[in-house]
Amino acid sequence: MEEIKAGEIVYATISIKDTTNKIHELRKVVFSREWDCSFPYLDQLNYRRFLSQNGLLSSKGDIIEAEVIDIKILARTGFKNRAKGYTTAKKNEQIRDSVTGAYV
Repeated sequence: MEEIKAGEIVYATISIKDTTNKIHELRKVVFSREWDCSFPYLDQLNYRRFLSQNGLLSSKGDIIEAEVIDIKILARTGFKNRAKGYTTAKKNEQIRDSVTGAYV
């Protein structure tokens, strides 16, 4: 199994074992490792969207947790942006001319 760094986004083929010990092979998917997670275990808290998009659901339709068994990286595409905050907006203090629309 190839190693993925925290926050890295890869294009890969992944073998996943779910809680019922069934093995799923996901071919050519985009996978991103979360910053704070217990990789290779894919829990619902961090990987809910990834698991539901790839059909890893129980018979009742609930999302199941899984474990990455093997990963073959086809391409490394970069890293996520770690900043979670918002930047502050500042009001424009320039005045526009009412006739031309140009800033005065």
